Amino acid sequence: MTQRQALPLRTAVSTSAGLASAAINFLACVEIAEYAGGPSAWIALLVAGCLIVFSASNFAELSGLYPSAAAIRVWTRRGLNDSLSLRISLVYALTVTFAIAADAFVVAQAFHQAVPWCPGWIWIIVLLFVISWANLRGIRIAGRVQDVNALMLLVTLGIVGIVILWKGPLPPIYHFFHVGPGIFQSIALGIFIYVGFEWVTPLAEEFSDVRAIPRGMYIALGLIAIAFGLFTVALTTIFPTVGQLRSTLIPQLLAGQKALGPLGFWWMLFVTATTAMTTFNGGLFTASRFIYALAREKALPKTFAHLNDRWVPSYAIIGLACVSLVLALVIFQIGQYTVLINASAGVEGIIYALSALLIVRLRKKEPHRARPFRALGVPWITLIVGLLFLVLGLGALMTSVSIIPWPLIFVGTLVMLVSVYVYLAVPKIKAKAHIKSVRVAPEETIE
Repeated sequence: MTQRQALPLRTAVSTSAGLASAAINFLACVEIAEYAGGPSAWIALLVAGCLIVFSASNFAELSGLYPSAAAIRVWTRRGLNDSLSLRISLVYALTVTFAIAADAFVVAQAFHQAVPWCPGWIWIIVLLFVISWANLRGIRIAGRVQDVNALMLLVTLGIVGIVILWKGPLPPIYHFFHVGPGIFQSIALGIFIYVGFEWVTPLAEEFSDVRAIPRGMYIALGLIAIAFGLFTVALTTIFPTVGQLRSTLIPQLLAGQKALGPLGFWWMLFVTATTAMTTFNGGLFTASRFIYALAREKALPKTFAHLNDRWVPSYAIIGLACVSLVLALVIFQIGQYTVLINASAGVEGIIYALSALLIVRLRKKEPHRARPFRALGVPWITLIVGLLFLVLGLGALMTSVSIIPWPLIFVGTLVMLVSVYVYLAVPKIKAKAHIKSVRVAPEETIE
């Protein structure tokens, strides 16, 4: 059994945009606005978006070069080596659970503020259950869930921003172009708004047109920039001292309430729900295909390569949902969600840097291979931007509320555990699969 090629371009857009549009982005918007010093926050988001476009062009070329559910596993194996590739792929796959768990914490806090009598952890369980059920029902249903929620999220977020700006009062026009001393920190944080857009690439085998994923990523980045740009600038007008929002986990609800009263509060709660739906759904949607591909090559237990009667890698979805749920509940209890945010941001930054290296290496190793899309600025601009992402990624791993860099320790521990798995477990899985194939082969010959 193989997967069906059944998804349209709009799902590539919604998946790419949805995975980047997490509830934790609202917290990032506050910091971006604070460092930018006001309405000029849009400049930081624009510059960050331009840097991300270079990274998107890398993923566009790589996805077009090798369109596969294994995605980065194939690219790194071609550009580096098999063992290192597998380690990178497994760590990268686990970052999806980090994002889901961190986002689940923020979403639970928002819903608990709105409905105090209902514990936040119940919302986490309900949302993950609903999304898992939708994914198990088939790729078309999961795709429609993603399409509808991503559209509602981006449109309503843009409308809220426009309404707030329209109601005013607006600051003098020069404030929108005044660049403050914290602009570089603002740009670095602005990059976080777009992180996760590239996770649509493991859906390569679900599209009949390999060009859908690169096009979808570019369109998604534009929509994210507009929606979150409007919202961030709106925050600075409705809260001139935006720093006062840093102590809250629900800046979007406070902004909605101040702009439109109770209607705005509940409207922004609805927007928060759509961020959860797009992040949870997109995460399970894409990562399950990635896990399926790794199991298909016997890097993971064969169970995860199982497709149900709806052509869905059901055990991969269930496994990811369970891991995400456990991690989310742990974070909900201890409250250290920033460790997961910085860990995922750090891994993503390093992966963006790696994509630049892979582009240059594969251009030299396979210069004549067809490339439906070509990366921008190869080689020097690509490498410079890649180096910048590496610095940002390492910076995120070193960021912590205490002296101890817990994100770095967390990711370092994960890398060691993955390395032990690759060294000890993977050879056994492959040996077991080989023995089984040898036993089955004679029987098939007799028949």
